[in-house]
Amino acid sequence: MVFGVAGVPTNYKGKFENMFPWLKAMGLNGFEIQCTYGFKISEDRQEIIKKMMNEGFSFSIHAPYYINLGSLNSAVVARSKENMKEGIALAKSLNINRIIFHPGGGHENSEKGRARAINQLVDAINQLTSEIDMGNVRLYPEIGGKTANLGSLDEIIDICSRCKFCYPCIDIAHLHAREIGSITSKEILKEKLSKIKKAIPEKFENIHFHAYTINYGDKGEIKHLKHGENMPDGRVGMPNLDDFISVLKEMKIEPWVISEALDTQEIGAKYMHDLYAKA
Repeated sequence: MVFGVAGVPTNYKGKFENMFPWLKAMGLNGFEIQCTYGFKISEDRQEIIKKMMNEGFSFSIHAPYYINLGSLNSAVVARSKENMKEGIALAKSLNINRIIFHPGGGHENSEKGRARAINQLVDAINQLTSEIDMGNVRLYPEIGGKTANLGSLDEIIDICSRCKFCYPCIDIAHLHAREIGSITSKEILKEKLSKIKKAIPEKFENIHFHAYTINYGDKGEIKHLKHGENMPDGRVGMPNLDDFISVLKEMKIEPWVISEALDTQEIGAKYMHDLYAKA
């Protein structure tokens, strides 16, 4: 099982290489590298990552947010394809096999407009993956947090069913937010995960999760919450992480879970790890 954090936790103060023993002491063994400004990792950090992989840490890479394979602007798509090829080459060099990316935007937010954008994205991914050797690298389209974003649950399933190298990244907080507070019980969450399993069973076995609580409004995501933080109106932060871990156990899912709790990702990750270990 993998439980880890997205990026260097705010609460960690020290050298990059010393962060991993700090995480390991909490029972954590996963780290999602945030390539916010491009697929660039210094040579020193690359060597540290390779060393930590040999010591049992699992790594994934989050692609830059400016990658937009669903854009209707052909220049943006061409640039995004080249950017993604750079990321795949980097992942292969580090023996990392998961690249998380956002499907993007820039489409007309209508059923027809969204379908056109998803078709564009699928074509772009299938083109780029046919042009290079993917090795063991897999691409993980992530649930989008805002209602206007590409990346609904159905759209993620559609992308993964039509792209050989795509697997689902289910950000349960984004899903909750974009559906305006839909995950209100364990049964509902189990229903949604069962839908993925039924639609793409061969991809479901390698599912990737982001899990934390979120503040949302009528257009979806507003901001990530700190672990244990309530909504501004006093409501308890959702989705419920206890329910999430319970569903993982019930569905016998081998977890790969990354916490993106605001400034407290290691606290959220440890909480979920400890729940899973004793459930």
